Amino acid sequence: MTMENKKNPALLIVVTVILWILSAIIAFLLIVPILDSIITIYASFWADPNPIGQSYYLGASIRQLGVLIIAILFVIGIIGGAEHHARNFNTPSSWQFMFMTFAVEITLIMFVLLF
Repeated sequence: MTMENKKNPALLIVVTVILWILSAIIAFLLIVPILDSIITIYASFWADPNPIGQSYYLGASIRQLGVLIIAILFVIGIIGGAEHHARNFNTPSSWQFMFMTFAVEITLIMFVLLF
């Protein structure tokens, strides 16, 4: 094996780890804006003008439930993504999963910016 072939897997490992860490950071930073967008949509359509009424408590409940669901999805995505990349390193399946991860994150960024 030549010296160039030995460097290539190391470079691919570094690129994969950097992309995985970048996707984890982006997903973590998207948690609060997604929750804010969900509450904004709720307040736009179903909230009443009373500042501390029944709608306030329902909105707080929606946010708390949203935190739980998004946090569970975040943990599943990060741990599952790391496991998938570790088992399928440098295969088309691994790169397709990375592409899908970033596609979902870009979609969520667009959702947050629009709502």
